[in-house]
Amino acid sequence: MNQDDLTKQDEDLSATEFDGEERADHHDFGSWPEIAGLIFTILVTWLIFQFRG
Repeated sequence: MNQDDLTKQDEDLSATEFDGEERADHHDFGSWPEIAGLIFTILVTWLIFQFRG
């Protein structure tokens, strides 16, 4: 892998290159990070309103 490959943005890659990189990462978390972030955001918002009135 050369330096130019490291600086490419996802938008600059073709679909096959992007899929290849995603498979090479070996990380497929699905939608759980977004769901956990949404729940955390709702919890923090609720706590703010509970303690701030």
